[in-house]
Amino acid sequence: MNPLLIALLGVMLVPLFVATWRTSLLGLSGQGLLMALIASSLIEGPSAVGDWITLVDLGLVRGLVVPVALYLVVRRQDVPARLDVIPPTLLSWSVAFGMVLGAFNVAEILVTPAGEQQTLVAVATAGFLLGFLVLVTRGSTLSQIIGALRIENAIALLELGGGRHHADPIVQAGLLVVFVITVGFFRWYLATVPGRAVATPAAVEGPTL
Repeated sequence: MNPLLIALLGVMLVPLFVATWRTSLLGLSGQGLLMALIASSLIEGPSAVGDWITLVDLGLVRGLVVPVALYLVVRRQDVPARLDVIPPTLLSWSVAFGMVLGAFNVAEILVTPAGEQQTLVAVATAGFLLGFLVLVTRGSTLSQIIGALRIENAIALLELGGGRHHADPIVQAGLLVVFVITVGFFRWYLATVPGRAVATPAAVEGPTL
């Protein structure tokens, strides 16, 4: 599973430096699909309803439905291709890499001994911190949505870790419905404020960092 986790970390990082909105949406898709693969390796053959709900949530909804739904809205608005989810400065890039290193240090404290579980916690923590970095440094609507979805994906990844509890399928289905409704609101809001979907640097307040 380690190669999948390292690939997931790469998918989290690349859209921070390749500044296009298509790359960011592709990154969200990659996160969902890779988490579905990780889940399938942990489940070792889905046998319960809850296992199938998890795979549908990660692979189908997060990996395909959500990125495509956002893509269709942004494409109709004919916005510029460029989207800096964090400021394109050496300081911001250093902070991003520092968050990743800090996440691995935190995971070493929280999870012992070293192993796949420790790596999973480290990648989830890094995804959580990078999501907040996107939220606090960019004010465009699409950037804020991407930041929120990054944080949600990090939480979902952490839930896949060792000691997974098998929640009631009804609860899992309810959480999935809430997530889909939330993304629906995101999509609606993105469609109603086209002027700030992918704002130019001059149209947004200066970065917090």
